Amino acid sequence: MSNSRDQLSPASRAMLVGALLGGSASGVRQWQACQQGEVEVNDAVQQVLRDAGKAALASGAATAIADRLAGRPVLSMLTILSAGAAGLYLLDELQGKSHEEN
Repeated sequence: MSNSRDQLSPASRAMLVGALLGGSASGVRQWQACQQGEVEVNDAVQQVLRDAGKAALASGAATAIADRLAGRPVLSMLTILSAGAAGLYLLDELQGKSHEEN
């Protein structure tokens, strides 16, 4: 017997994927910083958790807004594009900070 309530909403799935991707990217960056002695392990773990949470919220919010605007394809597309642009901006900013530290 199938129960449709057992399925995750698209926003929930996007939050999970965002947390996994954001946490993984941050984990790699923090691991490198730990290996070089720049940060302590506890601080690195806290930063990974914060980054994963931010990525989850951004992904979930963008998907939820796009889902609500499903009848308006132009607004849905603009929402998704703006979320992607914000993600690219954050990545560039993080890479700029790591280059400035070196």
